[in-house]
Amino acid sequence: MHIWDIEGMSVTDKLVASVVYGYTRQGKPCFMTNTGFSKLLHVSKRTISASVNRLIDVGYIEALDLDHRRQLAWKRVAESAREGGSQLPGRVAKSAREGGSQLLPVLKTLKSNLNKDLNMNGEIRDLEKRPESWEHVRDYFRALDGMDWNEQFSTHVVAWAKDFFSYYDSRGWKNKHGAITKWRPVALAWFKRNATKVPRKAVKRVDYDALRRDLKWHQRRLDNYTNDGKSELAYKESRAIEAIKQQLSNES
Repeated sequence: MHIWDIEGMSVTDKLVASVVYGYTRQGKPCFMTNTGFSKLLHVSKRTISASVNRLIDVGYIEALDLDHRRQLAWKRVAESAREGGSQLPGRVAKSAREGGSQLLPVLKTLKSNLNKDLNMNGEIRDLEKRPESWEHVRDYFRALDGMDWNEQFSTHVVAWAKDFFSYYDSRGWKNKHGAITKWRPVALAWFKRNATKVPRKAVKRVDYDALRRDLKWHQRRLDNYTNDGKSELAYKESRAIEAIKQQLSNES
């Protein structure tokens, strides 16, 4: 509870610190990755990374390199402050004596989630049977669109996400096979079905024969202007010829 009363920490910092502290109190390093923290605390991995680095910089936690994996531990300087030392700023020792009750509901929930969702490696198991909101489906669709389809369907993903969430939410997240145990594969199939229905833009075919005819025409004009001493017009024709040659170079 004393962590909650440390001054200069954000809420995310305090929750991350609490998790690491809990592992250390049990005599274990914290194996949880930034992805695990992100899923547990429902914040982005970038926020978690910044929080972990900040806690390391100020000396609350330390990074260990065990089995070539980053692991975290609560530093002894913080432990000594909990026991009444003066190394850390703020009202740490006072908070430890008084109990710090304002964080109790948060830590109870956090402890429950840890006991329920962590495997032996400290990673959070993927037990998501359904997304929390249609926005989560939208973010998943956007990731799919940018990864595999080069953002061809960016104008459609919001509508698809809302339809997907509404459809399965109204059916209690069940399909013809029964209860959905993993929503992302179902969402992926939904995305692919919708993607096949979107009209593709017509691909404009290049008429290389016409380009070759244009090239000959501009070449005759260039020869005539060159013979007549019309340098400016000859220069324009030479530019046009270079542009056509560039297009012809793409011919397979």
